[in-house]
Amino acid sequence: MQISKEHLKILDIIVKISMDNASRSFSKTIKHAALIELVKTELMDISVITEEMNTDFREMVASILQLEGSLNGKLMFMIPLDGALILQDFYLQEEPGTAKEFDQLTEGTVQEIGNILASAIGNSFATSLGSMLLPTPPQVLCDFAGSIFEQFIFEECVDNDKILLTETKFRLNNTEIDCYFFLLPDLNTLEESLDKYENVTNINTCNS
Repeated sequence: MQISKEHLKILDIIVKISMDNASRSFSKTIKHAALIELVKTELMDISVITEEMNTDFREMVASILQLEGSLNGKLMFMIPLDGALILQDFYLQEEPGTAKEFDQLTEGTVQEIGNILASAIGNSFATSLGSMLLPTPPQVLCDFAGSIFEQFIFEECVDNDKILLTETKFRLNNTEIDCYFFLLPDLNTLEESLDKYENVTNINTCNS
């Protein structure tokens, strides 16, 4: 199994489209202009990102979803707790600074953002690669980054030593919030889908 640089370029485009779609959906949800901006997409060794997560001592809130269909995998949206509280205020149309601590409202906000992101990326993969991705109901966790990440990769890392890391930023008015967006796909199936996409693209280019 080999994910090439060309494959990563394709993934970068698909994820960017996903973030654009998610931005529009989230903006409609909170009735406020929001931008989920793609910073970078990288295929990383799980051991490397695990070490990075274990040295991040911030308290995080995460939404974890299983992805089922022709391309199986897992998705996780993870955001520092203070950022989640800011998003909660926007989501509930409250004054910034209203939310003070993690509660059911924070959980519901992060759950909804996870649903929006999962729907956006599922639709983008379906449109671009013909790979159907159906998200399951999300699980929301509030813990330190390392603990959450270990739960996310549990079992999968036995057969999968790579993870697709998408670093994103939320922009709301003058507020910028860093967050993580992880996609842990079945890489063999992903490679097959990307190869098909590349072949179709090359054929269309030659025929045009």
